[in-house]
Amino acid sequence: MDYRNIIVEKRDRIVCVTLNRPEAMNAFTPAMTSELVHVLTEYRDDPEQWAMIITGAGDRAFSTGMDVKEGASRADKENRTIQTSSMKPVVDLVQSIYKPFISAVNGYCLGGGWHLVCDSDIVIGSENAIFMDTHVNLGIINGVESVGLAYKMPLAIVLRMVVEGRHFRVNAQQAYQWGLLSEVVPLPQLMPRAWEIAYHIVEESAPLAVQGSKKAILGAIDRGYHDGVLWGWSVLPEIRDTKDVQEGPRAFVEKRKPRFIGR
Repeated sequence: MDYRNIIVEKRDRIVCVTLNRPEAMNAFTPAMTSELVHVLTEYRDDPEQWAMIITGAGDRAFSTGMDVKEGASRADKENRTIQTSSMKPVVDLVQSIYKPFISAVNGYCLGGGWHLVCDSDIVIGSENAIFMDTHVNLGIINGVESVGLAYKMPLAIVLRMVVEGRHFRVNAQQAYQWGLLSEVVPLPQLMPRAWEIAYHIVEESAPLAVQGSKKAILGAIDRGYHDGVLWGWSVLPEIRDTKDVQEGPRAFVEKRKPRFIGR
């Protein structure tokens, strides 16, 4: 597929997706979401792709969510209201994939831009990262992104961001303090650090174990503590007879880096 709104770079078993509309602060359009669906589907289905990095082009924004100008223009032409569910196919795909996602947030992350951050397993940010929400300023309900963010940050902060709108901004250090970011680095170090983390995963972590761990954790959250523990026990046997389970202890005993194959 010829990507026009995203940049896709593949190194070894890592896929890096860069939202590439810096002139529009990497806002989403239907064309961009269609391209994201394509690359995410490939990531889901290709057993040789083990980790994905997501970031935004330029230093102004990770993503400001829906392209309001484009959406309003299209709505006027079609004589209807702005559609706010265009990201649903992307969100549904990300949430269905147990392979790891790393978000590297640079600059502004607004509204719909939260989708990718909410559903990433590791989120790091540059020192200029800013999180805010403008849904209510546009007369739109934030009923999805806010739910995802409330699992990663204190509810009181998320509510204030959503209800107060553009006037309440969370900077990188606050996002780190409140648990959304696991690390804050200078902007020039953001992508090298994201790649370093991805290589830690693909070079030394068994992919089936990574995916199984993520499946166990997310499934347990949905079930509550008691049933969640039972769910975790039920996931453990899924990769018991794989070659990677044999390789891990063998490499440890032999004091060498494991050679995992995903089988």
